[in-house]
Amino acid sequence: MIALKYINKNAATVAAIRDYNNMRFIINNTPQEIKDVYEKMASPRTPKLSGMPSARNPQAGTDKLAAQLDKIDILRERYTQALEYMSWFEPAWSSLTDTEQHILAEFYMGNDQKSGATYRLMNELNYSESHVERLRAAALNHLRSMLFG
Repeated sequence: MIALKYINKNAATVAAIRDYNNMRFIINNTPQEIKDVYEKMASPRTPKLSGMPSARNPQAGTDKLAAQLDKIDILRERYTQALEYMSWFEPAWSSLTDTEQHILAEFYMGNDQKSGATYRLMNELNYSESHVERLRAAALNHLRSMLFG
């Protein structure tokens, strides 16, 4: 179950928010990655003619095929985990107000994450620093209760 990854509920809520963009990326890109691996498997490579003698491994083709099949299995597992995460996280996320989502995204989903988020939100929402911090804490508590009960 996905919730077992996130045992400490306070830190887990933040970790779940931070995982969102990665999971969205996996869902968007994995089908194409799997397709690319299948295409690699289907198109044989021609030997490079360099004029130099080469050591031939009779199992090389089989080894490459097995490695590609292993890669497909890993990609599918990663994709399945991302779908499971999204089915767990997105309903809780969508239950937040737009302001709560915006505040949490500003603090935890950006590349620089918390750095400067308070001041950007103060300017954008015209709130004091303490009010922004209260809103962040309330939004985080709301999401935590939606995710973990």
